[in-house]
Amino acid sequence: DVGASAIGKALSVNAVLKELYLYYNFIGDAGAEALAGALHVNAGLTDLDLRSQSIGDTGAAASANALSVNAVLTKLDLENNEIGPAGAEALASMLRVNAVLKVLWLGGNSIGDTGAAALSDALRVNAVLTELQLGGNSIGDTGAAALSKALRVNAVLTTLVLSGNNINENKKKQLRDAVQ
Repeated sequence: DVGASAIGKALSVNAVLKELYLYYNFIGDAGAEALAGALHVNAGLTDLDLRSQSIGDTGAAASANALSVNAVLTKLDLENNEIGPAGAEALASMLRVNAVLKVLWLGGNSIGDTGAAALSDALRVNAVLTELQLGGNSIGDTGAAALSKALRVNAVLTTLVLSGNNINENKKKQLRDAVQ
């Protein structure tokens, strides 16, 4: 995406811009990769909104790779994209090492139980993420069980959104019990 490439180049040298909202521009994986290149070196951006961009697993992995070394971005919105289990696994790897990201919105993707399990493993060791939005991700009972186990040991996550998934009442109760 030419526009995302231009924005990426500008972000590489700009240390003043704190928030960037690009939702509904449909930059796709190529645009996400261009922006990710800038996130490797940008020292100012704290809030990046990339919802509804047609970003898939490749773009999510590029973003995750950049955020593994980025020390300033605290909020990333990737809602309503095309991220599946592989993209969630890449983001989970990033969460294991990232020490600043506090808010991650992934609602309206298709991470499923596999992606939820990967994120759950990361939540066991992540000490900074306070908000995780996973609504509408085709997460079922297996993913909910993994999240319940992670919540028992994670002491910092204060908001977890799971609305619009396929979780039965028993697993919902396990989730509630895990945070009490």
